[in-house]
Amino acid sequence: MKKLVLLLSVWVAMVGCMPTIQVVTLRGSNVSPSQEGLAMDNDTLTLRYNFASERGLMQLSIVNKLNKPLYVDWKRSSFIIGQDKVDYWSDVSDVHLSGSASRYSRYASSVYLGGTIKKQEPIAFIPPQTKLEKKQFVVVPQGSVRLTGPSTIEQEKAKWTDRKKPVDIVNYAYSADQSPLTFRNYLTLSTDKDFKTEFTIDTKFWASDVKVLPRDQILTQQTSTTYDGRGYYIPAVFKQPDAFYVQLPTQ
Repeated sequence: MKKLVLLLSVWVAMVGCMPTIQVVTLRGSNVSPSQEGLAMDNDTLTLRYNFASERGLMQLSIVNKLNKPLYVDWKRSSFIIGQDKVDYWSDVSDVHLSGSASRYSRYASSVYLGGTIKKQEPIAFIPPQTKLEKKQFVVVPQGSVRLTGPSTIEQEKAKWTDRKKPVDIVNYAYSADQSPLTFRNYLTLSTDKDFKTEFTIDTKFWASDVKVLPRDQILTQQTSTTYDGRGYYIPAVFKQPDAFYVQLPTQ
């Protein structure tokens, strides 16, 4: 009996200390949900956004459906939070250095430095029937989504344990004008290199649904064993392409 009480106490402590996450589902003004995220499709291009990551690293892909090149002007494209814009392109270079040292006497030595200097092109060239991908911005780089308004609670069977007690999942639903998280992505494109046929795509995103739940209900870790009998965990991959997750501080 004492052993059973002890086991129950340990289990309650483990559940109480389990990390909690927010799962933030996004919607957009001119994109629709698809198996690969949020997408826009027309005769010129297919534009896709995939956010499946921690904190929402935005993966942008542009497929050129034309039989001629497509151009993106990164100088006039921005990621926008509120009224603050963050430009895709800036006139700076990335410098990567590597070095080695040699000594030829007790009192003298020499150091050799080598490296590369990379500078992003302000205009991207997308050949016909090809795809461009870009990962540059994080939706929630720090903190968490500040939740407002009413919520509902639903219950699910726990996925990380055999316990019979269901898991409580707190749900918040938002319209575009009431969401606590909104941002935009603004792109300038053209079908000619001089941008005489310039057009823009301005997409407003918002958090349409936020769930608060135990981390392992979504990110259950799997145990694997190596050939020598040692076990290790394989972290689960978050696979919802129109959403991202934020781990909340433990209480």
